[in-house]
Amino acid sequence: MVPRVAMMRSVWRGVGRWRGVAGGWVRGMETDTSTGSAGTIVQSAQTEAEVLKALVGGMTSHARGFPIKGDSVEILETPSQFYNVLLQGVRNARSRVVIASLYIGTGTLEQELLDVIAESLAKKPSLQVTILCDALRTTRPSRESDVYPSSAAMLSNILLSERAPWRKSTTRDRPKDPVRVALYHTPMLNQVLKMVLPARVQEVVGVCHLKAFIFDDNVIMTGANMSTSYFTVRQDRYLCFPDCKSLASHFCSLINTVALYSYTLDDMGKLLPRSAHLDPVTESELFCTELSDSVKDLTAPVKGVDTVEGVDTWVFPTVQMGPLGIRQDEAAMLWLLKQLPGGSDVHLSSPYFNLTPEYEDAMLEAAKDRYVHILTASPKANGFYGSSGISGFIPLAYSLLEQQLHNRAMSTDDDKEKSSSPKNGLCIYEYERLGWTFHAKGLWCSLPGAEEGPSVSLVGSSNLGYRSRDRDLEAQVFLFTNAPRLQQQLERERDDLFVRASKVNSGIFRGPDRQGGLFASLALKLVKPWL
Repeated sequence: MVPRVAMMRSVWRGVGRWRGVAGGWVRGMETDTSTGSAGTIVQSAQTEAEVLKALVGGMTSHARGFPIKGDSVEILETPSQFYNVLLQGVRNARSRVVIASLYIGTGTLEQELLDVIAESLAKKPSLQVTILCDALRTTRPSRESDVYPSSAAMLSNILLSERAPWRKSTTRDRPKDPVRVALYHTPMLNQVLKMVLPARVQEVVGVCHLKAFIFDDNVIMTGANMSTSYFTVRQDRYLCFPDCKSLASHFCSLINTVALYSYTLDDMGKLLPRSAHLDPVTESELFCTELSDSVKDLTAPVKGVDTVEGVDTWVFPTVQMGPLGIRQDEAAMLWLLKQLPGGSDVHLSSPYFNLTPEYEDAMLEAAKDRYVHILTASPKANGFYGSSGISGFIPLAYSLLEQQLHNRAMSTDDDKEKSSSPKNGLCIYEYERLGWTFHAKGLWCSLPGAEEGPSVSLVGSSNLGYRSRDRDLEAQVFLFTNAPRLQQQLERERDDLFVRASKVNSGIFRGPDRQGGLFASLALKLVKPWL
């Protein structure tokens, strides 16, 4: 087991002190935003503050930046905190509640949350609610409830049906449709595949994997879905950005745009045609073109960073929508890894370990003069552990993929059994906690000499694997900060995850639960692009 947090900090943190950037971060700075040699834009930087300013300036070529006050950001630690903040956000919202999640479960906690939304709609005539989920996942038959056959049925019954509390309100100035439930359907699932594939297998083709929660001007970015396990014993990450009107409006626009091209759930639990009048199944090519253009208009970068006095933190939202030909998140991530200066500490987490070749190569390249630590779920902490049927093979598949990267990172010593020293400074860790599963994903980067903690982070829905790159819709936030309190929160968040992890060595993969044989190796080659 990795030593406790205090010892870890002495190993993972740099030394020195980072004081910040006087006079704000300035527009018009000369930066090289190419994806060429490592550290291109920071070669002339002399201090940590200059490095961060260069990174922020370069990031403007990849995404739109939003200035915020770092001290206002709150990082939640537990699933129960996440659930309680969702309840509080709904209860306090006055004008808008906008939610994007893969699905909403049908358990007691989820029903309570939807009941609170319904009550808020009845009490607040100006409140507008939009919920975006994936159509395939939300209409899949549920095993959690004896009352509701699916998430769609529960959403319809509590929020849209005649029994919904807001329908009984006599307030005159209430909008005609104060609540909308949109269900996105991937254009990659054509009519033939829909007829051939079982309902659950259809989701493998592609889903809407966006995760964002907006309550008025407050934003929560996470990788968590809305179901009982994510509210109780499934560890994720949760960054709260309060009073960020521009950031909130950006995500509302993104979610509303995708919702426009999604089915609408009605009060009888049926799916109505899209507002955009394009069918993703029968008109997939035109559907992709028009939705892609709409999303690109929202996410196109605005060059340069304006001077903002008193701002110590910038956030850059990105999306990855492979079916639409949008690879913004991938481009930004690969660029960032190449620009980080030598001596940086890089910590990456991906619960479903299936890094693309581009990410693997970037990590190994970065590790030549940086410290790279990768965290993933142990087989027992994988959400599919113990599943029946083909799903039960998934934890082993991820373990085999993890082993492949471990072998690439290991030194070329003849006796690999005795050697646990990876070349290039890359180490892999496995998270395991009794009774819990692991779903945290993202990035933490500490620049050389930064004592306060990470100054760069990434949080959102992407697992940085093949699915995230090619099949699903993803949303992330890149964060750059020199706010000491936020840096300390990021450090504590990172350390609390790694402290429950064990460092991987070659012996782990010789365990009986890690052996798949020839059949598993062949099967892995077939399923890898779908994981």
